Amino acid sequence: MSIRPRCCHLLKGLALCCLALPVYAAECLGVVPAGDTAFWRQVEIGAQQAARELDVRLYLRGPLREGGVDAQLQVIELLLGQGCKALVIAPAGEAIAPRVRQLQAGGIPTLYMDRSLGEQAPLGLVATDNFAAGYLAGEHMALLLQGRGQVALLRLQQDVHSTSERERGFRQGAEAGGLQVLVDRYVGDDSQLVVEALGEQLEQLDGLFTPNSTSSRAALAAMRRLRKAGQRVHIGFDGDEVLLEALRLGDMHALLVQQPRVIGYQSVVLAHQAMQAGMTGPPVHTLLPARLITRANMLDLYETLRDGPQAP
Repeated sequence: MSIRPRCCHLLKGLALCCLALPVYAAECLGVVPAGDTAFWRQVEIGAQQAARELDVRLYLRGPLREGGVDAQLQVIELLLGQGCKALVIAPAGEAIAPRVRQLQAGGIPTLYMDRSLGEQAPLGLVATDNFAAGYLAGEHMALLLQGRGQVALLRLQQDVHSTSERERGFRQGAEAGGLQVLVDRYVGDDSQLVVEALGEQLEQLDGLFTPNSTSSRAALAAMRRLRKAGQRVHIGFDGDEVLLEALRLGDMHALLVQQPRVIGYQSVVLAHQAMQAGMTGPPVHTLLPARLITRANMLDLYETLRDGPQAP
């Protein structure tokens, strides 16, 4: 049996990857992530595992940067052109919703992963319980600050449902714990915007929260540039190498880490089930807990990554 090599190249701002799979007429399932960060590469590992176990042909395509709605719409057409009969999408914006409704009407089962659009997911959703994760971050911040202090909520961008829920959860958790949110600004993944958002209020701040890997890295870079890293309680999101090293060094104090391999794995399993059985039954919603990682339990995270996703 011959094997196609894994190939990646760039096309109009898209990260295109063909997974190493046997060459024969297997069923095709498409996966559309929201970006090309360490988180999405872990999602891909889980999706690959499920595809191997189910013996399906998996195409995974995504934009290079978060928020690339137009790129995702291009990807959807590419995957349909490859003959994919079911799709898993991490929607980058509201423009995805009408296209998904068209897919459903045309008999293409479609599942959301990582985030929804604030409406009923088409066939279902596999994602982190983002509000609960944000609330846990706020609670932990309040615990570290002993229920007193002023903090900054550094938001990613508008209209991203997953990070918006984390931000909403953090604010509620922090305020319930006795903290005051002094700074509440959108900074994206721009460290200069972080510097400007904190401004003269930095001296009054006791902590800051960032809701994803790119905003966490931007805030980390800004705090290091300001020579304040580790001097304010910084709780971030996701566990790439840069953030974990910052946690080890004490430049950050905690990370909320998702289960991206499980998200990828379960999304492909559910989409395959829909492809086999047709679009029947109510939507399936799977919300996974995030884990609070500190210097004290970092080893547990590495063991989880080593073990990989578990079957649902």
